[in-house]
Amino acid sequence: MRRTIRVRKRWLAGGALALPLALGLVPGVPHPFIGLFLWGVPVPPRVEVPAPLAGVERVLVIAPHPDDEVLGLGGTIAQLRRDGHQVVVAFLTNGDANQAAKRLFTVNPLGRAEDYRALGYRRQKEAVAALRVLGVPKNAVLFLGYPDRGLAGLAGKHWSREALYTSPFTRANYPFYRNSFNPRAMYCGEDLVADLGTILRRFSPTVVYLPHPEDGHPDHRAAVQLGVAALSALDAALRPELRLYLVHAPRWPTPRRLAPDRELTAPGALGRWDWTSVPLDEGAIELKLQAVRAYSSQRVTNGRFLASFVRPNELYASFTPSSLPAGPAFPGR
Repeated sequence: MRRTIRVRKRWLAGGALALPLALGLVPGVPHPFIGLFLWGVPVPPRVEVPAPLAGVERVLVIAPHPDDEVLGLGGTIAQLRRDGHQVVVAFLTNGDANQAAKRLFTVNPLGRAEDYRALGYRRQKEAVAALRVLGVPKNAVLFLGYPDRGLAGLAGKHWSREALYTSPFTRANYPFYRNSFNPRAMYCGEDLVADLGTILRRFSPTVVYLPHPEDGHPDHRAAVQLGVAALSALDAALRPELRLYLVHAPRWPTPRRLAPDRELTAPGALGRWDWTSVPLDEGAIELKLQAVRAYSSQRVTNGRFLASFVRPNELYASFTPSSLPAGPAFPGR
């Protein structure tokens, strides 16, 4: 009898372990576990660029991936919105190439395009939830849908439509998401810069936040180059104030854990930049923590890193395009 019970337990355990893998082998169907806890949450709608409001700061945040905006300046966003200022967030990619999250949810080593695409939709849902906590409405959240881990390619040899980039993760060469900002765009630098130019002209921001050009992630370094290309096309009188936020640097932030009482300081290697520290009140710190927790797919693989950005202050560096270090030259420009 006891032996029969043990055998049954082994079969049940084996079945429980095999189920996630089996579900991830259904052709053309994304793994259902990727949508865990978010099945009932609708995909964010495609929205137009919000009309600019007069008499307030109009802040445009350009984020390479969903969660960068919260890590770099979530508390600042919360305080801006509380004070009545207008904030628009433009996500260049949907973070759909996170291999660690994809493998954890699917327990499947296969690089299936449908799984990565489903992960992109999940990241969108998390982004809208996180920004709602900070006071940013969903009609101020733009998803451009360009390739995660492919922005450096768009800023380089995949600049034009004659040399499109194809994501090795989603297998796409265009923004296939049904809520992408420009459904007619293709994966090339020209189209991404054109989309940013459209957003800049329609929203007319007074301040633009961009990733730091010495950020450790290649998507972030490319994002600032692409962003500056779009900004350089504006008339000088319309150019906004530019601020740089940092997310990735060696052994930074420290400690690598939740430390809301420890002030954030710039990495020593970037000390030559002119950094501004923005103090956060207790309410903004709490809202930033809640927004970080909304990124559930990132917390399960990198939770301590995300939590380490919840501090009593945030940092940004001011700059002008002429002060940027030399980066990759865009072909034909």
